[in-house]
Amino acid sequence: MKKSVLTIIAFFCSTLAFAQSQDIDLKSFQDSKRVLENPDKGWYHHYYDNNLVRYKGEFDDIKKIPCLNHLFLRFAWSYLEPEEGKFNWKLIDEQIEKWAPHNVKISLSITACETGINQVYATPKWVVDAGAKGELVKVRNTNRKTWEPDYSDPIFIKKLTNLQKAIAKRYDGKKYITSITIASIGNWGEGHNWYTSKKFASTELIKKHIDIYKKYFKKSLLVIGDEFLDGRPQKEVNELREYIKKNGISYRDDSILVHWTYHHKPSAMSLMHPQFFDDSAEYAPTTLEMQHYHAMKAEKDWVGKNGSVFGAEIMYKIIARTQCTYLGFHGDAKTFLEDNPDYAKEMANKLGYWLFINKISFNQNESTISVEWENRGVARPYKKYPIYLKLKKIDSDFEKVIRIKEADTRTFTKGIVNQTYKIDISDIPTGKYEISIRLKESKKSSRIVELGFKADLRATDGFYKLGSISIDKTRP
Repeated sequence: MKKSVLTIIAFFCSTLAFAQSQDIDLKSFQDSKRVLENPDKGWYHHYYDNNLVRYKGEFDDIKKIPCLNHLFLRFAWSYLEPEEGKFNWKLIDEQIEKWAPHNVKISLSITACETGINQVYATPKWVVDAGAKGELVKVRNTNRKTWEPDYSDPIFIKKLTNLQKAIAKRYDGKKYITSITIASIGNWGEGHNWYTSKKFASTELIKKHIDIYKKYFKKSLLVIGDEFLDGRPQKEVNELREYIKKNGISYRDDSILVHWTYHHKPSAMSLMHPQFFDDSAEYAPTTLEMQHYHAMKAEKDWVGKNGSVFGAEIMYKIIARTQCTYLGFHGDAKTFLEDNPDYAKEMANKLGYWLFINKISFNQNESTISVEWENRGVARPYKKYPIYLKLKKIDSDFEKVIRIKEADTRTFTKGIVNQTYKIDISDIPTGKYEISIRLKESKKSSRIVELGFKADLRATDGFYKLGSISIDKTRP
């Protein structure tokens, strides 16, 4: 009798032990210094910046930018369509061919009003000759003039529509295109005319231009400058804000650490419209453009190595407030990286998402694995990256890869996120298993979404080794 009681007690204790989770703490395996070269986040480089000269740079210098996501090609309509219906696609395609093999994408911003030297007709002269209304306007602080379109003119609208239709036909939804900026109104495509006539586009006109882009760009992310909403009554601001949100358009801010903007209202830190970014961060990545780097240094708005004396701390507060995914430093890549090697690496990780796993727990009785994720970036992922578990039996060739279909990385907001996943272990025999995890850019892509672990934890197939668990099919 005594022996039977002891046997029952031993069996009960054994069962209880297996009912409890098998926990693995992973904090000691994390690495917060290693730069993770991940998709859909990071730095961008101004390759064409309002002309075809600035800030191009050498391939080898640009390629050194950590977590470089895309090249920003911003240039005048007249360069792309010098004659009606005849397009110089080479301006774009050359960069795609050069950078796409390196996982670097392209963002397009084709403008209709520029202020630089020899850029009188950013809108092509043939549009003017066709009868489009506009006027030659003095460029502020210069003796130059530039042609400012009447952005509502029917001929201008017709030619602009044909342009967007052609661009969309060639590039919309392509995997090497990250976004299209709505840049058909204002100086440099920013929606304002501060450097020319100072006229404001009406709310209805801005909506009309948005509708042109929305009609043709069905797949690529559309982005609009926050200054499109400037200088108008609050009622109109609210109306435009709702229209932009309804159409799933994201924002960019082109005034970050611009000297006047920052010192005009220091408490705003040069971020004049943070509430707009609250809207778009709900559904799309946001973008920030820093002031021209040489101007920031000359005006003492970026001081010290890595901006340590002035600039870097403010910049981080701004990217956190806007939940920024893409950041452009706006200058020569070689110079910027020489001045800011540590800052460039730090932002490469903090921009957008930055994923860690703190611990996992396996429960055989419930066939579940619980994961404590931590997102140390400033924004969540905006894509659903496939997550896979691999169970490899120790001292055996048996292994099983399980796709966790219910996992959705888009829910990984900043901070700790605890999730529990059901996994099928019905065909897995008794034994001890090495457990690994892998995130991919997509099911078809070979690109891995890197996690904040030490590099040697990752196998050649992209799986990160998390430790070992036991599975016992012999017990009831």
